[in-house]
Amino acid sequence: MKILFVALLLLIPHAACPIEKQPPKPPPKTTLAEQIKAQEDSGEYPKLDRSSDLKGPDQNLNGVRDDVEAWINAQPITDVQKKAVMQYAESFQKSLFVNLTDKGALQADLDEAAAAANCTFEAFSRDTAVERKLTNKLEAITFNTKERTMRYIAYNKALSGMSFRMPFGQNTCK
Repeated sequence: MKILFVALLLLIPHAACPIEKQPPKPPPKTTLAEQIKAQEDSGEYPKLDRSSDLKGPDQNLNGVRDDVEAWINAQPITDVQKKAVMQYAESFQKSLFVNLTDKGALQADLDEAAAAANCTFEAFSRDTAVERKLTNKLEAITFNTKERTMRYIAYNKALSGMSFRMPFGQNTCK
C-alpha cells in the first residue's frame, strides 16, 4: 500500500504540470509567382499579361493592352477620366515601339506623351494626388515584365537631354 501511495504522490505533480505546447508550424513558403497569382485570383491585384512579348494582347486594336484597359475600366473614376487615362496608356504603349535612334520620332512621341499627361491632369481637375497615384500605377502595370521594363529604360535613356513643353491650357484630349 505504501508503494502505491508513493507512486501516486510522484504522479500528481506531473499531472498538474502543463504539457509544453509546440509552436505553431509556419505556413508553407510560397513563391512570388504563387503570391501574385493568389492576389490576382482574389481580385486584390489585376490579372496582367506577363508574356515576354512587348505588345501583349490587344484584341480591339485600340493601342492599349487588354489587361491594362480592363484595369482602367475597373477604376472608380468618371468616363472622362477613364478616356484620359486610356490616352495616357496608349502613349505608354507606343513608347515601347518608337525608334530609339530617330530623334524626330522620339520628339514626336515625347510631345504625344506630354499631351496625354496634360489631358489626364485636366481630367482630374488638377487633383495631382489622385492623378499621380493612378498614373504611377498605370506605369507600373504597363511595364510589368523584364522585357517591357528594359525597353522603357532604354526609351528614357534615349530621351536624355531632350526637352518638351507641357501644353497647359490647351485641350489635348483625343
